[in-house]
Amino acid sequence: MLYKIRIHRQSQIEELQAEEGSNLLQTLLQHNYDMYAPCNGNGTCGKCKIRLIDPAGPEPTSKGHTILSTEEITAGYRLACRTTINSDLDIRLDDTDFLKAKVVTEGRRRKVRLSPAVSKRFITLTPPDLEDQRSDSRRLADTLGLKQETASLSLLRQLPATLRAANFETTLLFNRTRLAGLEAGNTTAKLFGIAVDIGTTTLAAYLLNLNTGDQLATYSGLNPQKKFGADVIARISHTLEKPNGLAEMQAAILEGINQAVRQLTAAAGLQPTDVYEIVLVGNTTMLHFLLNLAAKNMAASPFIPVTTQTFILQAAEAGITINQNAIVVLVPAVAAYIGADTVAAALASGMSTRKPVSLLIDFGTNGEIVLGNSEWLLACSAAAGPAFEGANIHNGVGSIPGAIDSFLIEKELKYTTIGGEKPVGICGTGLIDIAAGLYKAGIIDATGRMATGTGLPNLPQSLKDRLAVIDGMAAFLIASADESAHHQEVYITQKDIRELQNAKAAIAAGIQVLAATAGIRLQDIEKTYLAGGFGSYIKAASAIHIGLIPLELSGRLEAIGNAAGAGAVEILLSRRSLHQAEKIKQKIKYIELSSCREFNDFFIDAMLFTEE
Repeated sequence: MLYKIRIHRQSQIEELQAEEGSNLLQTLLQHNYDMYAPCNGNGTCGKCKIRLIDPAGPEPTSKGHTILSTEEITAGYRLACRTTINSDLDIRLDDTDFLKAKVVTEGRRRKVRLSPAVSKRFITLTPPDLEDQRSDSRRLADTLGLKQETASLSLLRQLPATLRAANFETTLLFNRTRLAGLEAGNTTAKLFGIAVDIGTTTLAAYLLNLNTGDQLATYSGLNPQKKFGADVIARISHTLEKPNGLAEMQAAILEGINQAVRQLTAAAGLQPTDVYEIVLVGNTTMLHFLLNLAAKNMAASPFIPVTTQTFILQAAEAGITINQNAIVVLVPAVAAYIGADTVAAALASGMSTRKPVSLLIDFGTNGEIVLGNSEWLLACSAAAGPAFEGANIHNGVGSIPGAIDSFLIEKELKYTTIGGEKPVGICGTGLIDIAAGLYKAGIIDATGRMATGTGLPNLPQSLKDRLAVIDGMAAFLIASADESAHHQEVYITQKDIRELQNAKAAIAAGIQVLAATAGIRLQDIEKTYLAGGFGSYIKAASAIHIGLIPLELSGRLEAIGNAAGAGAVEILLSRRSLHQAEKIKQKIKYIELSSCREFNDFFIDAMLFTEE
């Protein structure tokens, strides 16, 4: 039996049909509604809220009762992932704020000698006549000074028409030294490339003129796969649970890349066909999805990918809509959880070319950490979970307008939000600041336990008034309903602090393991590079105060922005840089933390907040 679902969004009402017994979240996703479901529909994150126009509609499930407050349930809020369609429904969807997330595109780049993998050469051939009846292919080879005719069959099919379209004036496209394409007339000025960083959460892309090395435009947006889960494990689960799950993942990321291509070229007054090379970096799972490779064996021990090699593909083969003769370069990865993005970030940092020891940290769901110098490199992936990205946090959000991104307790509580808008929740940098502020104020102790109002005689009454209990958990009010954009209180809870402790302990313990494996002290690390969007905005003092970054590294921290994107750009501009990336891949020794005995000891110690 089919039921009608009427969807109220802003001033529009849309209607779709769904089978009886189907899941509301899956139905909305199948009809291309952008739903934020970080837990992959398992009913644990509470982010896929919808609102019933008639609050007397379907009752929430037991998980819904656990996640949603009594006030929310009374107002008609339900979790889409826990709602089964057994009648006609009228629902309201709030604005998809997660689509407005702030994405860091800038990253520190090294100067490289311009030598892209693709190049063009304009030539003029002598037209044939009765005295010169050489074949078109022979004529081309002679003009190039070649003894052998090297044009492929596909090029030979284009050759006659292309030569005669502009009176035997033609432009040759080369992939390194291989003849890859033919174009009528002189098109040497049109030689553009795009570098793309495929993050689990976001996409960043850069359009460059390959004749000059100039950057013409940048693009940032969310990874369209985000609706299938916040982390790679959730997305791998989706590919295993759904018959066409892998195809959905590939289609989503291809659409994201092709959208970036369209927007970048339009911004520069170009066509997608003017793009002759794309360089792609990303974690190993993202690149598996792009290539339609099964990722299931990376989700469980011993965490084995299908491949970590460099790929150079034709654009058509890769499914990317650019010039038909363009190449697509996938940078090599190291292991299941040390991907091409980490290789590119290490390249951009320059750490593999210097004798002093450096540390690279890319905060995220799987925090990648690299330690080393020009002689050796060690790397690990710390399973920090999605707390830094706002998932599994009671009022957690991504880096969207209105996200609380900084926090301070002086005589009174102060916070800022992204864009200066009314608060909608707490993003990762805000979470770090809040924890540090509450710890300094004595509201949470070194073990992470949050006070409930007793035993704090020196705490100002204005702060005591913010202490609360939510669903049996201690909580602290950050923003009142009157202050917030959605007229709902913004709290941090005891569970949020525990999520943060797990995340920060994983990162800190990973750093300790690499240092111990290398036989060095943390004091021996000359420079620590903080990569990615989170690393760009994190307040170092707060990160050190809660023990996310070891105190020994204080004063030697440098934010380098989107280092993975910067590395991808470097590879786009220089063939030598791709060779360097491959050398970095070979040099890195991967440390699997799940089988490392020391990790658990370091992790337990790092759960505590730093004593100063």
